Amino acid sequence: MAERKLITPRFRITVGDQVFTQGIRVECHSSRREQCSWATLEYDPGYAGLLDLASMAPAQVELGYDGDYDTLLTGYMEDGQALGPYRILDDTLFLKRTYVKETFLDCCPQDIIRFGLGRAGIADYRLSDTMYSKKDVVPVPRMNVAELIQEVGRVWGLEASFYFRSGRFFWGTGEEQTLIYVLEEGKNILSFNQWNGGNEIKTIGVPWIHQGERIRIRHRKFDGEALVTSVRVKADETGSVRMYVSF
Repeated sequence: MAERKLITPRFRITVGDQVFTQGIRVECHSSRREQCSWATLEYDPGYAGLLDLASMAPAQVELGYDGDYDTLLTGYMEDGQALGPYRILDDTLFLKRTYVKETFLDCCPQDIIRFGLGRAGIADYRLSDTMYSKKDVVPVPRMNVAELIQEVGRVWGLEASFYFRSGRFFWGTGEEQTLIYVLEEGKNILSFNQWNGGNEIKTIGVPWIHQGERIRIRHRKFDGEALVTSVRVKADETGSVRMYVSF
């Protein structure tokens, strides 16, 4: 278990060689269902004519304080209006922009996924080492690589999730988690909402919690460990940075 304190977090946005810590409005999303992470950015009017946020420029969103920041998102800029909203997408962008049309022979899921990642220029990845039965023929009509990976799941009847974290692609596995962070009623849980089949906790901005990780929750409505399915980070109506954790 791990307990860390973060009282007044703030965003730090890096686009190319430009760094912003003020005059920005940021909202970050990460979801196992969407299978990608993204952020929207808007800048105050004072930046008019001063920004040069080129499409596909490398970008990073961090959250922290006193010079100690954790990464929420790494990705690339999409086109935006003069003052936004701009959009940063993680490396899933390359999967969605790369199309394939192939017939795969005598293959397992990992064979097809490696092929697609290679076409998209993704060299840093970790795939599940589970052994699956091979199929003699898998015809694939024209589709992008993100759709190809979903098609692999359909063909083999798998529910393996995939996502990027700091530029590395994961399929059916994830980063080794050495610490489980604690969210506790009366300390860092601000609200707890439940609906059919889901729960959402509103807490302070805690940049070290990511979708796909396990957390420990101590609350009268839920007491135990849970797998994070989505995360949103944004400033609320008071300007305080808040995180919304679903599980």
